[in-house]
Formats: sequence, C-alpha cells, structure tokens
Amino acid sequence: MVSGTALDIATFGPEFRRWVHALEALGGCSAPVMLMGHTITRDKTTGEVVHVFKSEALPFGLLMVACRNRRESVCLPCSLLHNGDSFAIVRAGLSGGKGVPDEVSTHPRAFVTVTAPSFGLVHRATDGGPCAPRRDQPVCSHGRALWCRESHRKGDLPVGSPLCPDCYDYRLAVVWNASAGLLWRQYVKHLGREVAKLGGLTVRTNAIREHLRITYVKVAEFQRRGSIHFHAVVRFDGPDGLADDPPSWADAGLLIAAAKAAGPKARMSVPTLGGGSRMIGLGAQLDAREIRPVGGEDGSLSVAAVGSYVAKYVTKGDGGGLVLDRPLRYPGWIERAALTDHAKRLMRTAWDLGGAEEFEDLNLRAWAHQLGFRGNIETKSPGYSTTYGALRSARSAFARQAAGRVALDPETTVSESRWRFVGAGLSPQLGEIAAGIAEGTRIRKGPRPDWLDAEPGDAT
Repeated sequence: MVSGTALDIATFGPEFRRWVHALEALGGCSAPVMLMGHTITRDKTTGEVVHVFKSEALPFGLLMVACRNRRESVCLPCSLLHNGDSFAIVRAGLSGGKGVPDEVSTHPRAFVTVTAPSFGLVHRATDGGPCAPRRDQPVCSHGRALWCRESHRKGDLPVGSPLCPDCYDYRLAVVWNASAGLLWRQYVKHLGREVAKLGGLTVRTNAIREHLRITYVKVAEFQRRGSIHFHAVVRFDGPDGLADDPPSWADAGLLIAAAKAAGPKARMSVPTLGGGSRMIGLGAQLDAREIRPVGGEDGSLSVAAVGSYVAKYVTKGDGGGLVLDRPLRYPGWIERAALTDHAKRLMRTAWDLGGAEEFEDLNLRAWAHQLGFRGNIETKSPGYSTTYGALRSARSAFARQAAGRVALDPETTVSESRWRFVGAGLSPQLGEIAAGIAEGTRIRKGPRPDWLDAEPGDAT
C-alpha cells in the first residue's frame, strides 16, 4: 500500500472516495504525512476508556496529517492556512479579538521596517530611470564598471546582484544575516531607551517598564541582494499589559520618532576571519509609519493592510532564486540548485565560513541554505497577541463539534498515544487530485487585490 514515500493508486478500491474526502479535509495538501497507530483516552479517576481513535478505522489504515509548510511555493493549501493564522495574530493585536481585549485598538502602534547596511554596489529596480547613473563612469580595481545606465524593473534578474562581485563583501553579508536576530534585540533595547528619553524619563535598565510595555510581531524577508530585512508591528501597552492603556505622553508620534532614533544605536561586535572582531549595525534605510483603523494620505497604514503585509511575507515563496527550502547536506548541492550566481556565492561563502573556528558559534553550515540567516521567519513578543497554537486548538475544537464528536476535558481525562511514521507524499495520480483540490481552495479565496503586493518601506 505504501511504496517508498508515495501511495500506489493501483491498490485503490471501494475506499477511494473516502481517501479523496480525506484529501479534501486537508485542503489538498501536496505532501501529507502518513501515520499508523492509536490514541486511547481514559477517565483519570476510574480508568474507564471514554474514547478510542485508531488508524485502522481510516481509509487504508492510515492517518493523513497536513505537512503545514508555510511556503506557498511548497504547499499552497498549508500556506493559505498559515497565511490566515498570521493575519489573525497581527489583526488581533491591533483590533482585539481571539482572546485579546478590545482595548488594544486604542493603543499607539506603528509599522516599522529595518534593513541591512550596504555590502557593495548592486543593480537597482528603477522602473524607467537608469540603474546606477554616474557621469564620471568610474571603474573598480577589478576593471568593472561601477555604473549602469539600464532600466530594471522589479523582478528582473540583475536586480540585487553586485556591479562587481569581487568588490562585494560576501563574508560580511553572510555574517550580518547570521547576526540579524541579535541586532533586532539590540534595536528593541535601544527603542525602549529612546522612548524613555523622549518621554523625559530616566534612561536606565528597565525604567521604561514602570510606565509602559513595548510589544511587537515581526517577519523577516530576503531583499533581492540576499540580505534580511524586518517588517514589524510595534505597539505601546500600559505596564499591566494588553488591557492597560499606556501613559498619554506615549503616543504614535513618539513611537515613530523613537523607532527612527533607535536604528543607528543598534550595533554589535562580530568575529572576523583570522581573529579579531568588527562592529556591525542596521542599514540607514529605516521606515516607520503609524497604523490606524483606516490608512490615510499622510502615509499611515490601515489595520487590514498591515495584517495582509505580514501574512504575505510569512508565506511568500522565494521567486528570486535566493534560498533553498532545506538545509544543505554537502556543498555540491549549491551548484545544481536553481539559484542566481549571486545567491550561490553567498551560499558557498556561508558554507566555507561555517568550517572556520572563528564562526563556530554562528552554525553557518546548518543555515547556509538561508544565506546564514538563523531562526524563524516570524517571531513576536509574548504579550503581543494570540498564538498559532491557540488558533489551531480552536480550529480543532470547531471541527470536532461540527463532526458531532464529544469534546474531551483534559482536566478529567488522560490520553495514551502510539503512532509511527509510515511515509510522506502522494503518488503522481493522487498528487493531481490534491492539486485540483488545492486549486479549488485558491479559487474560493478569490484573486489577490493589487494593493496586497505593495511593499511599504521596501528597499533593494
């Protein structure tokens, strides 16, 4: 019944329709995980069996679980579900709901974008004007032109690639990506200090927490040059959390001013090859805009737009040939991958630096497929909003109720589970069925509005 990691359609019989229903329940997931086993739930006090769930009762004796991959380029149905959850998390933190008090809708908030510094001149998207006009037409020490009169559109292959690859600081670009998460922590720390300074408070450790809390949800995105930048929703709360109003002096204007002032202060030391260290920081391009219920002509953004922006970045696939979906097993994969020459060189640099003692703590070989960037695409502070786990639990409870299954109380029952992995993926024939179901899911979602593809505060 299971051959390798794919199901053989030749074994299908009268259970075929049940299997299709199972695929429909997963929205047409392209690579579901197959499990065999059981879960037995008993009453904690009496030990009486109150519920039994076995894979034997399912089509072909298998439990099919969605892959839950967030990338739309890998699994569209699972990415749509992840997209909706991300939108719900961001919006709940701006408007309330999903267990978040409505009071947050009145708290000051801003959409902040921080970028990486320059590691060398790159081709830019100008949509009409010249890419890099220079009257003096300079040439670098390697004999390459440091100017470009061509006009590039967003998505054109040259955009993001260096004017001179030998002048581009690939080592620093990789180390910066690996340190981006720590730099964000530095940024948040200095944001608090700038808020205290602008609010006339004493600038000392944790002083700001006596007056307000700074919460956020952020998402990482690769720029075309292969460097990470962060989009973040930042919000002021009172010292007691979500339902507590911040002081009157902590308004949106102060938040935006502090967000811009904190950028140059976020700096840290990183190792260099051969020993020693150097300082790195954020890029000069930093954008901060107020978030309102409805956006305005002054550059402010609406709650719906911000939620859609973040959800899009979370599930956005790599259309530029920059990163890989899985870690590298050996460097030979790089040359065979569908990547740009610039991305391949960044990836090779990450792999090579990963073998040096100076960069051992950065674990670069494990993250070479992401050009050195370590960590999750989306993160948030604990007090910002609801969680993915809470949303999934609510969805599961709704599905159980809709199916007429009895809800089990975790306070009075205990479960014993024994499951084993059987395989993953579908046969080509079943894959076509799943693709049709996924396309139906996409059509029901409707076409994407053009404004969702805008890039607030974007930079090459």
